[in-house]
Amino acid sequence: MSAAGRGKTCGVLLAGGGGTRLWPASTRARPKQFLPLGRREGEPLIAGAARRLSAVCGGDDRLLVVTASSQVPRVREALPAVPEARILAEPAPRDTAAAIGLAAVYARSRDPGAIIGAIPADQDIGDEARFSELAARALSVAAERDAIVLLGIVPTRAETGFGYIELGEPVGGEGARAVMRFVEKPGADAAAEYASSGRHLWNAGMFFAPARRLCEELASHAPATWRGLEAIGEALRTGGEAEAARRAREVYPDLPAISIDHAVMEKTSAAVAIPADIGWSDVGSWASLAETRASDDDGNITRGNAVLIDARRNIVVGDGDHAVAVVGLEDVVVVQSGRGILVVPRERAQDVRRVVDALKAEDLDEFLD
Repeated sequence: MSAAGRGKTCGVLLAGGGGTRLWPASTRARPKQFLPLGRREGEPLIAGAARRLSAVCGGDDRLLVVTASSQVPRVREALPAVPEARILAEPAPRDTAAAIGLAAVYARSRDPGAIIGAIPADQDIGDEARFSELAARALSVAAERDAIVLLGIVPTRAETGFGYIELGEPVGGEGARAVMRFVEKPGADAAAEYASSGRHLWNAGMFFAPARRLCEELASHAPATWRGLEAIGEALRTGGEAEAARRAREVYPDLPAISIDHAVMEKTSAAVAIPADIGWSDVGSWASLAETRASDDDGNITRGNAVLIDARRNIVVGDGDHAVAVVGLEDVVVVQSGRGILVVPRERAQDVRRVVDALKAEDLDEFLD
């Protein structure tokens, strides 16, 4: 596993999301990474991600968590074993290029040879043993080839809501393939072709690379982002963590808001992908609970105090303080949480974002907090 000059592994949890795709349970104050929506009952998604990554990297003290300043208390509550100094607060949301870059700067300052494994904190993985195996392989390939390695998900359907990775020729003997290109959310016909081609993977946002390589790629392809991160890194070297945090508050809000895919991955020649068949779910809508929760004999999936009569293939979620009853309905999502109630056909579960937009337009933002 070890390569000449290879440093320690640093696991990075990307936990800055504040999305409301799972409203009303997911809100700006409590985004979905803090919700118990995975396969382990009662375990928040972020805790599951930390547990898996900690096992790969060698302990909770080898993790870095990048999150919004407002979410630091929730991170501490969800991940009590992660040292406080390993939680990096972003003063403003600037997408994944800045988040991964910030982690790379911190990891590199502590270990110039550090190898980073960065994963989103709000996904679920069913085959954890397979994930550990492939993540270790990705770290090895990243170190040996000085590459940015992605774990790409083997498609199970023609999904138009995900980005795709098109694979090229094999690279080495670890199952890795060169990355030809990235395709963002294709149409239905293209998605069907990609799903069956054997040459495309879903882009799950899981990256493994030397911290130095990530810094160099950002400097080359995203100089506006890198200038701010470099200033934070210099403050970290000369003044320590308190000075770095102060400098971050100064420069971070002015960084471009851009994903690592657009900033680096679509431009670099160092991208490699490893196909991953790990029972992955992005838990991206209420309908996706079918990927992480078992159904009853009538195909219903429930959480909380739910009563169903003559009902089939529904998803019914309550927050535990209320009883939710569904009678005579099929293929419907019903969610009660806090002060919000959602009722939507299961096939239109992605339209929750339209509800969020409507609440904003009607000056009902208070129900998004």
